[in-house]
Amino acid sequence: MKKLLLSGLMFLLAVTGNSTFAQAQSSMHPSLNHIAIYVVDLNKSTAFYRDIIGLETMDEPFKDGRHSWFKVGPHSQVHVISGAKEATFHDKNMHLCFSVASMQEFVDRLNKNHVSFEDWPGKAGAITKRVDGVQQIYLKDPDGYWLEINDDKF
Repeated sequence: MKKLLLSGLMFLLAVTGNSTFAQAQSSMHPSLNHIAIYVVDLNKSTAFYRDIIGLETMDEPFKDGRHSWFKVGPHSQVHVISGAKEATFHDKNMHLCFSVASMQEFVDRLNKNHVSFEDWPGKAGAITKRVDGVQQIYLKDPDGYWLEINDDKF
């Protein structure tokens, strides 16, 4: 009886496609696979995204010393690639956004590591509070790419 029940459950899961991977791959809309960031100093940027932002490093297939990969979701990644000749200007409107569980803990980490941040209008050390209650801050990575950090709970 247990085998029959288990077989029926497995069949139901297979037929309904009740797996995250199957749903992501069969969706009518594309899903985000990765974002690539071109940087001057791979070691500095890797340390920033790992130690300051808190992204989870993952194995990268090239093994050429030019890439660092970070997991940012079940099937999404950030690829940091070295080779840029210099950091360039980036407008704040063009930014990556990461959500954190606690804005206060994240701000404490930034302050401990002497990383400056600002609110949307540009006031140093300030936090924007959106009309929906989500808090957000903005900061730059070592190459001047803007990042938004928020405590959105989606």
